[in-house]
Amino acid sequence: MSSSSRRRIHKGEESSDINISPMIDMVFILLIFFIVTTVFVEEEGIGVDKPTPSSEPQEQSDDEPIMLKVTEANQILFKGTSISLNRVESVVKNALSKNDELPVIMQVERNALSGTMIKVMDRAKLGGADKISVTAIDSK
Repeated sequence: MSSSSRRRIHKGEESSDINISPMIDMVFILLIFFIVTTVFVEEEGIGVDKPTPSSEPQEQSDDEPIMLKVTEANQILFKGTSISLNRVESVVKNALSKNDELPVIMQVERNALSGTMIKVMDRAKLGGADKISVTAIDSK
């Protein structure tokens, strides 16, 4: 009997090893499944109308465009004078009453707050501006 009990102990020791190969295979299969089934969402940004180049010369109007400048101190300048946010709408409306095709150009200094720029754009749209061009300038 002693020899059979030794065999059982010996067989028990052999079965204590765990084979983890199938588990690793399963983890890789799950990883591949989740990678393949993942939905990638594209975030939408602000739409920008890019100008198309044309070979025909365009007619130049004698009127100057409406130039609004937002400084890094978040001041709004029109023809070099500081105006309030509430006056932007009336300034644009008055300028467009003479010529409704005048372009509105915003010069924004690089360190200006984007919220101020958006507020000025909204006020200019309320004043009747169809398209607004935005340019970034370095602060002086």
